[in-house]
Amino acid sequence: MGELEKFENLLETRLSINKTLKKGEVVRGRIVKIDERTVYIDIGYKVEAIMPKEELPEGAKEGDEIKGVLIKFSKGIPVLSFRRYLNERLYGFLKSAYEKGKLVEGRIEEILENEYIVNISGLKAILPKSEARQGLRKNIRVIAKIIELSASKSGLRIVLSEKDFIEQRRKRRKERILAKLKVGDVIDGKVIKIDPEKGITLLVKNILRAFLPKEELSWGRDKNPYNYTEVGERLKVKVKRIPKDGEFIFVSLRELKGNPWEKAKESINKGQILSGRVVDITDKGVFVEVLEGVEGFVPKDEVGYDNTMPNRWDKVNVKVLEFDPEQRRLILSIKRTLPKPWEEYLKKHPVGSRVKGKVERFEGASAIIDLGEVKGIIHRSDLSWFKPGRVEEVLKIGEEREFAVLGLEGKYVKLGIKQLQENPWETFVKKYKVGDKVKLKVTSIHPFGAFLEFPEGLEGLLPLSEIDDIKNIKVGDEIEVRIIDIIPNSKITLSAKEEKKNEEIINEGSESGFTLGELLKRKMKL
Repeated sequence: MGELEKFENLLETRLSINKTLKKGEVVRGRIVKIDERTVYIDIGYKVEAIMPKEELPEGAKEGDEIKGVLIKFSKGIPVLSFRRYLNERLYGFLKSAYEKGKLVEGRIEEILENEYIVNISGLKAILPKSEARQGLRKNIRVIAKIIELSASKSGLRIVLSEKDFIEQRRKRRKERILAKLKVGDVIDGKVIKIDPEKGITLLVKNILRAFLPKEELSWGRDKNPYNYTEVGERLKVKVKRIPKDGEFIFVSLRELKGNPWEKAKESINKGQILSGRVVDITDKGVFVEVLEGVEGFVPKDEVGYDNTMPNRWDKVNVKVLEFDPEQRRLILSIKRTLPKPWEEYLKKHPVGSRVKGKVERFEGASAIIDLGEVKGIIHRSDLSWFKPGRVEEVLKIGEEREFAVLGLEGKYVKLGIKQLQENPWETFVKKYKVGDKVKLKVTSIHPFGAFLEFPEGLEGLLPLSEIDDIKNIKVGDEIEVRIIDIIPNSKITLSAKEEKKNEEIINEGSESGFTLGELLKRKMKL
């Protein structure tokens, strides 16, 4: 307190000794005593004024100066009210703040069930919990707006709201965050809303809203927000755009991961086996995503061995057939990662097994057989141990019959019919040898010779050169012949000429230019 103010107070005290006090006027004095119920105040009057102790300002003590409104005389003793003084002194200020929408300051004095009691320079105000921040405690400072101000005989009614203060604080904080934020920054936000048609809304630092469009979720086709996060989770994103109004910023999840085709250069090679999932199916083939945002095309003929198409989102293995990351071209095959069905069939039905199949079609001198899981093939040479007829004469389209498994021929299972029976050649070579003479029946005659049938069912060829005159024989005749050559499982050559002696062969050979070695070799063959 300055010297001038001290002098003025002293002067006012001395002048007031003989002054007549009036009810309602403001009186200044000094606290001289405080007991359990009453405060005694020296106001320069002939007697000390009194004030109820409950009106004493918090922290006031003996020796402090205080003001009050004279409300009455009790047996000649002035009775002061500090509360009424506050009401009258602050009312103008509060009314102006209320009318102009300005904020006032106070402290939480009491916490009730649905409201807080706020002390504003000694005045009691109500702050409903619906108008306040969460988690307020006693003695916490609040800055609020007066939303109701009324005076009555019972005193002033002041109702407060923190909402404007909260909004102003939120706005200032939001402005500070936006001032530091720039495109390309990575930020963290809490997911507060998911719209499957539009995208995800995030709350950044509990104040700034960020929108993640579903197009920015992934480089791939999966744009379902629920496959990336849930409400309440935290998500890292990259700032993509900051509008001038600052209401929403736009962010991207996929840009955090970089261009996937650049990564693919380092991880994908031709011939490699990859795992992926089917993301689209067309008439020409299927698209498989092998990395997020990297899709390859599987032509229809590379999907499978049985033309079965996978379902969308199925997990599959694929083999890289072509890869050009610059052109974003990736050709894949599912089929080439699968076990070859004909090889699997042969494991179940090894060589020598008997299987059933249906004749599907003819191809040249062969027939294609439907074995159910795979296709089989049978050649004319495997129809019979004897002279086979045309394949169309032995088999009929749609006919179902038994076959012997001989092995694999490309993607076909090689089949036979003759192998279902004992090989007559095995019996033949045990029974006959070159030089044996046999009497056989003629079965057919041709310009190059005649065929004769052995009892075992095999036929031997009697060449034109080994018969004196083919005109002398006819089909059905039995003639004696000599075996001059046997090629097992293939051919028997016969002769109807008389066997010549060695000297004759040598002489003939000398005349025709044969060497002795060649003649001996020919003789051995005969």
